[in-house]
Amino acid sequence: MSSVYLCGRDDSDTSKPVFVHMSLFQQKLLLRYGNKVCLIDATHNTTVYDMPLFMICVPTNSGYVVAASFLTTDCQAVSIEAGVRAIQTLCPDWKPQFVMSDYCEAQIAAVEAVFPGFLRVISLKV
Repeated sequence: MSSVYLCGRDDSDTSKPVFVHMSLFQQKLLLRYGNKVCLIDATHNTTVYDMPLFMICVPTNSGYVVAASFLTTDCQAVSIEAGVRAIQTLCPDWKPQFVMSDYCEAQIAAVEAVFPGFLRVISLKV
């Protein structure tokens, strides 16, 4: 069984939808392996559609695995925040200590907005 969540960037904005997908197995992975460290990354220029696909990955005992994914219409912080917040709504016990990201200020701001105060975002500048 999968959880599919379609939401707007905020309650008043339904013109920019965020599509979140997470299976029950992925929820279990996120809760088991994702409370220490997670990775957020997006695909760019890999499809014919101009919609970035964001993935939340967790380090399991057999490598990094996608624990959740979401599509947005843009790469703005409010859109990314809506996706991460929807994942956190699906898994309310998910509270990572660290989140790794490439050096993307929108991703950093989004994650810090969803998990204020206790989270550290590790940015890798390449």
